[in-house]
Amino acid sequence: MGGVWESNGIMTRLEDALLIQGLEGRFELPGRWATLRGERCAVFVVEAANGEGYYTWCDDPADRAVEFYTAPAQAIRDGMRRARDDASGIYQGPDLP
Repeated sequence: MGGVWESNGIMTRLEDALLIQGLEGRFELPGRWATLRGERCAVFVVEAANGEGYYTWCDDPADRAVEFYTAPAQAIRDGMRRARDDASGIYQGPDLP
């Protein structure tokens, strides 16, 4: 994915939040749907139909839970975190706690 965000000149809150965070991806549905590439999977952030929040999920079969947020920046951050973290819940770091 990646690349330059394209806009029709009118920025949505979702577009604005992604640009501020310096992330790359692509928009669909005139700025209401964003697809980003995370470390493990693609991340989708979609503005709710009523415009009162944002849904996010990953395309990882082990972590397809949809989460709702009222702010686009938080939906993006948490979606990208989920795309980075191991969905199995198994700690894979070098040191055991």
